[in-house]
Amino acid sequence: MILAKDYFLLVPLAKGIISVRIKIILRLILALTFAVVASIFSQLIPPFFGSDTFLVRAFITLFSALIGFAIFPDIAGPIRVITVTTVNFLVHRVSSEVMNQLLKIPRLSNPLGNQVPQLGSVALTKPLILDTSAIIDGRILDIAKTGFISGLVLVPRFVLTELQQVADSSDDLKRQRGRRGFEIVEGLKKIRGIRVEVWDKEQGGKAVDDKLLNLAKGLSGKILTCDFNLNRVASVYNISILNVNDLANAVKAISLPGEELEIKIVHLGKDKLQGVGYLEDGTMVVISNAAEQIGKTIKVEVTKNIQTPAGRMIFGKLT
Repeated sequence: MILAKDYFLLVPLAKGIISVRIKIILRLILALTFAVVASIFSQLIPPFFGSDTFLVRAFITLFSALIGFAIFPDIAGPIRVITVTTVNFLVHRVSSEVMNQLLKIPRLSNPLGNQVPQLGSVALTKPLILDTSAIIDGRILDIAKTGFISGLVLVPRFVLTELQQVADSSDDLKRQRGRRGFEIVEGLKKIRGIRVEVWDKEQGGKAVDDKLLNLAKGLSGKILTCDFNLNRVASVYNISILNVNDLANAVKAISLPGEELEIKIVHLGKDKLQGVGYLEDGTMVVISNAAEQIGKTIKVEVTKNIQTPAGRMIFGKLT
């Protein structure tokens, strides 16, 4: 029967025996490794005076095995340090790469805990906000019918107020455009896939453009407009803009240099020798040496296309 005092004596002894056996096994593994390497490279030894080199190779192999068995205690420490350092480096590198990839994952614009803006029962997440110019222009209705626009379309109250002022104008043309704007809004409500809501809340800002920018920034929305200046200001504040004019210019057919067109010369250009005409989509065509052809429809050869902030321009010459 083993007593408690004997147990405490036997445990360190057993640990010591296990440690010695592990060291011997590791020595044998290193000796075997050295022997295998030496055996492989000893095959390259040329014969001495025509004699067989077997004994020489065997001696080199055994000697290398003894070296491996003998130097294990000396290299055990460095091997342990190198191994631990390598493992730590790999773990740190992998964890850093995983964290970098997690940081690149796009976050929700509305983190948990922040209340999503509501309009009645509708959650306002990145809405499309209509500008007065886009409503009066009217093309937004045709674009919406094609399905290029969908989701929530927001019409601010201050935009409707400005539209009403246009509809009540003493100028007959402005009055017609304002009334047509209200018809456009009603038409958008009838399009499938679009939900039109009126933003009734007060919005900070003096002018309508300021209020639009503040509203778009607060709701992370996009402004639908035809106003070039509003487009420029919004880009400074990193606010997304959907400009109807940009879309119209993008889908216009491009006339390549050398192509022939029939153009009616309407008026003079900046140069008194130039004549100016327009394509059916409204693209301006400037023809050199066509000042005397005003009122006539002539054949023109396209020389170049220029994209300007105001739209695309075509330059040509008489054929």
